[in-house]
Amino acid sequence: MARPAGVRNQDYEDKRQALLASMLAYVELEDVVQPSLRQLAISAGVSDVSLRHYFGDRRGVITALYEYLRENSKGIRAMMRQKADTVTDAISAYIAMIGHAGADARYINRHVFALREAIADMEAYKSYEKDVLNPAADALGEGLVKSSGGLMDMDAARQAASHIVFNTMFLAMQRAMADGPYDTDLFSSQLQRFSNWVSTGLEADMMSRAA
Repeated sequence: MARPAGVRNQDYEDKRQALLASMLAYVELEDVVQPSLRQLAISAGVSDVSLRHYFGDRRGVITALYEYLRENSKGIRAMMRQKADTVTDAISAYIAMIGHAGADARYINRHVFALREAIADMEAYKSYEKDVLNPAADALGEGLVKSSGGLMDMDAARQAASHIVFNTMFLAMQRAMADGPYDTDLFSSQLQRFSNWVSTGLEADMMSRAA
């Protein structure tokens, strides 16, 4: 029986996911900076025409990679949603997770790549915000609300989470793009300092609300 017009088979989606996995592995390499569509196609072992068949154009590839990152970070976001004893503990748990990820060069390189692409193309930035930044901020915001004992509403928690997510990832990417060897100790101390500042501010704000 013929497949209805416009309906794609499972092989199409499987192939698309395999291409995304190959291209993500490629952009995680340290010396890859804003690769062309042809470079991305070569990394995935296909032709430019084939890549266009699955993603339309280069921007389509980039936005699909953002979606792929979102779908493959569900486990991390589930951890971020968990309730901690206090807001400070919730932030500390997130900072520890970022500190661990910051030691993974491929993890950092993929986020450097994602941010570079977002800065270079406003349409790509919209997808970056939708599929990378917002899901992380929503997840951490939920965790902060659960950990606040009812003293934070979701709007305030999500605003705090947005600042935390963006600034911790920026610190990680700043270290990755710096000249010279990656300084893990410096990165850890910067993360801890930022964690202390944010935790102190949020705890003080909650105390003023409770008074």
